[in-house]
Amino acid sequence: MRSRLLLIVVLVFVGLSVPSARADQAADRPWSVGYAEADITPVIGHAQMSGYGSERYAQGTHAPLLTQVIVLRDADAHTAILITADIAGFERVMTEAIRRDIARKHNVPAENIILAASHTHWGPATAFHATFAAGGPNVWYMAFLEETILAAVDAAMANLAPAAVEYGAIEFRGFTCNRRLPVNGKIGWGPYAEGSTDPHTPILRLSRYCPPRQIVIVGHACHPTSSGSMQKWSPDYPGAMRDGIASQLPDAKAVFVQGCGADAKVACKDPKTGALVFAADPNQAREAGEKLARAALSHLETGPMTPVAASFASSVATGQLSYGPHWSREETEREAYTGSRKAYYTWVARQSLALPDASTSFRYDVQVWKLGGSLTIFAMEGEVCSPWGPTLRAMAGTDRAMVLGYVTNATAYIPDQRIVREGGYEGGEAQKFFLPGPFTENIDAEIKQIVTTALNGLK
Repeated sequence: MRSRLLLIVVLVFVGLSVPSARADQAADRPWSVGYAEADITPVIGHAQMSGYGSERYAQGTHAPLLTQVIVLRDADAHTAILITADIAGFERVMTEAIRRDIARKHNVPAENIILAASHTHWGPATAFHATFAAGGPNVWYMAFLEETILAAVDAAMANLAPAAVEYGAIEFRGFTCNRRLPVNGKIGWGPYAEGSTDPHTPILRLSRYCPPRQIVIVGHACHPTSSGSMQKWSPDYPGAMRDGIASQLPDAKAVFVQGCGADAKVACKDPKTGALVFAADPNQAREAGEKLARAALSHLETGPMTPVAASFASSVATGQLSYGPHWSREETEREAYTGSRKAYYTWVARQSLALPDASTSFRYDVQVWKLGGSLTIFAMEGEVCSPWGPTLRAMAGTDRAMVLGYVTNATAYIPDQRIVREGGYEGGEAQKFFLPGPFTENIDAEIKQIVTTALNGLK
């Protein structure tokens, strides 16, 4: 393990009783919680940056990239593990490797393990399936990343201690803006204030007596793409959010989880023109994160937080998303052989020719957790677009629900039927050549069926 790796294990011991609908079983046996974090920032030259269709190499570190692990164990000894990381996305092979190691060592099943990426665009490339034109992976960095995550899981598992869990949520609209701008009957790219976003911002607080006294999990649905042309490692606004909360609460840690923000970006007013523009400066990223932190802190201070009873159930369902007409061989070859060698899609097309995908549909997994019988957590693969947030929460069947995107396998945008119909980047252009074809307008029914199966599988 590299000498500069900082592994901080924080454990807490409390004797809090947790109000519960199952008071007769769980009141005297609250949640057990373990926590660990580690620095996953690559050394300079060890990994390309990921997140844009251009050649990018970090020249330093603006702020460290982290993996954070939270282990939850309920009153009946069911164990759940949430793993977050400041990378653009996990891929199924990496997720499977990590889950298998955890299962062998700790006997925790795959459906009880969520791996969630912050989706920072100033993190390392870690995907085999995504186009190498957006950052080719270094397998030796990936080995370090997996080992660091697994070490953090071991540390968190070894230090489980009693804790109380509370849930709240706010509607935060402080900086998030849709980016699918209608232009002359087509979908372009730009701030679109009237467009769809998902402002639902869940807040989970884990309370204990020993330092840190609180762990605060905050979810928000917006692309971490606000640091501009900076060529340094950074978690973007999620890192500033974490720092903002930790600086204001004594003995606290903060964890960020990404929501359904694939069609949203951080926006702000241009001080010169007053026009709405996308943030493109590390200071603007910091301001956005601090704004989110202040909103979460305000709710923690004055808003309602509901105790979550110490019971846990999980389920996972696998289905297929249909492809529409495949990209034609002629079109792919034309892009590959006549396009500029400096153009992103030239190399996407060449990778498609070199590594053809003969699949006829796209595997899609939906993972569902239920905490305390009252909180449903959806873990959705891919870059999930904003309409899915309210749609899924309405399907939960519990009083409270939250949706995580960018989990398990983030190798494709996940639009809804309207976005597929409208087209544009998230509607199909983003998938061009590195999937066999775009998704179809059946996508709503297909995903809802998988979600329903997962919900029915909860015990």
